[in-house]
Amino acid sequence: MKLLFTSSLILFAASTANAFGVVKLNHAGSVWRLDQSSTKLYSTTEQEKTQAVSFSSFSDSLDAGDNGNVGSSSSTSFPLVGDEDDDESGWQSKLDDVLDPATSMAKRQTLLSELLSANDEIRESVLSAVRDQKIDPLLTPNGKKLQEGTQAVARQITNDILPGIAATAASPRPPADLPTLVPKVGSKILSAISNQARRNLELLQGDLRDPSRIPQRLQEQTSTLANEAANIWRDTPENLVGPPYKVISTGEGYEIREYEGYQVASTNVARVGEKFSMDDVASSGAAFNALAAYLFGANEDGKSMDMTTPVTTTSTGVMRFYLNEAKDSIPQPVSTSKDEQRDNDDVLYDKAGVQIQNIPPTRLAVARFTGFVTEGEIQRQKDVLLSNLQLDGIELDVPHGSLVPYLIFQYNPPYTIPIVRRNEIAVPVIIGDDAPDLKKEW
Repeated sequence: MKLLFTSSLILFAASTANAFGVVKLNHAGSVWRLDQSSTKLYSTTEQEKTQAVSFSSFSDSLDAGDNGNVGSSSSTSFPLVGDEDDDESGWQSKLDDVLDPATSMAKRQTLLSELLSANDEIRESVLSAVRDQKIDPLLTPNGKKLQEGTQAVARQITNDILPGIAATAASPRPPADLPTLVPKVGSKILSAISNQARRNLELLQGDLRDPSRIPQRLQEQTSTLANEAANIWRDTPENLVGPPYKVISTGEGYEIREYEGYQVASTNVARVGEKFSMDDVASSGAAFNALAAYLFGANEDGKSMDMTTPVTTTSTGVMRFYLNEAKDSIPQPVSTSKDEQRDNDDVLYDKAGVQIQNIPPTRLAVARFTGFVTEGEIQRQKDVLLSNLQLDGIELDVPHGSLVPYLIFQYNPPYTIPIVRRNEIAVPVIIGDDAPDLKKEW
């Protein structure tokens, strides 16, 4: 056990030691449009350099040694762990399996024997690392994932988070609607808590009537807690359901998914017409809490539903939770009060007002990235994805001349460490028979 812990620590330290070889991303912060007379994309604006000199200097140090490859470390290829190009029989992959707690004892013994017989291969990897002064030959697939995640987080902190904190400290202005938003969300949370307390009381009463069921329930609770603890290190949490889809093709750094129609609970992070930013932590947190409260019992039926994944945020500022319920059994949100109805002509325009919506079937090009979801990172990932789609001749399902909308999928609970988090950006696409005939269209 001590050997496994030591090996894990060495791998983690190794993966973070080379954390600052970040690849520069071109076109950062630009806005993409579709040309009126063609299907090509072009950039209309470039993000102004507003960062302080100290942040820019450190950012330049992160970019030192890059090769100008836009997509090499900005996004994660599919699948996240163990790409098809990786040698699954290599000693690095075997070491990953040995360190995996889910590996059976019998298989672990077999893998250890194979590792002991791979001395020549390991020696060659060490010599290669020393000769080229690169740690990559020594990293396991999970070690490479941690390295890429650490690089991404370092870039996000340097380019996005620290400058944002500095700007906020220079001119602190709390959200104007915070005094009204907090009571709205707070009442929903209190409703969910009261419903949860009532259910716990019912369970306790049931246990007193039938003590024989207590051991099984304690075992289930222990298993749930252990699973939640393991989710700290998982890129995708287990035992959470998401909207069904199938992958119909893959490209460089992205895949094309075909989603079935499904239902969501949604709320506005920003009112219609307001400027929306993923960096607005207060508004995003209020939206998340409002949806979570609905899911956990703040609804007309007082029904508690299972948490799902991912949390979806649209480019227009709408947050969504997938509902893994039969359509006729989805409870309605708690009715809006008369005071709120006077203040809002339509609850769809109200922050913290929950609505049930049907999402139609769609095709999306999806790229995966890790770390924090900042406005800067979204723009970088969007630029790389659109460039790759353009190179592959994939048509966007967007009216000509319009801004390209996008969705952000966030899969992890807040306590998952940032360097392993799974985030995705998606844009609507048309492929195959669905592509329009441009001669007829024009």
